[in-house]
Amino acid sequence: MEKLGINLGFFISQLVNFGLLAVLLYLLLYKPILNMLNQRKERIARSMADVEAARAAAAQAQLEYDRKIAEAQRKAQEIIAQAAQASEKVGAEIKAEAQREAELIRQRAREEAAAEREQILAEVQSEIASLAITATERILGQAMDEATQRKLIGNVIANLGKVQP
Repeated sequence: MEKLGINLGFFISQLVNFGLLAVLLYLLLYKPILNMLNQRKERIARSMADVEAARAAAAQAQLEYDRKIAEAQRKAQEIIAQAAQASEKVGAEIKAEAQREAELIRQRAREEAAAEREQILAEVQSEIASLAITATERILGQAMDEATQRKLIGNVIANLGKVQP
């Protein structure tokens, strides 16, 4: 090997030095760097799993949110419908009460009108009877007895009843 310019002792020492350096580098640098890379890989994998779990939780939360919004809208529609029904019911009750009161007022007015009519008719009949007696006395020139007066008043009143509309 001398002819090639290689010193065997120097070559062996170089091989031993290289082997020691390779072992030292392996123990001091390669293993710790490899461990650090493995730990980093595990952290990244955990982070990815956490991100995936967070994404799934966010999706679930969004579904729950959408469900609650839909439920709230449904309840709001029910409340609005119930309020509309209640207002219609109250309106109908108020209208029915107003109609009852109006009917009572009309009935009272009819009764009062009928009573007033009866009173006026009684007053008119009394007045007519008085006038008839006075006119008869003047025509006959004498006073009439009570039986004749009643008979005459009865005839006049009977004739008045036929003349009424």
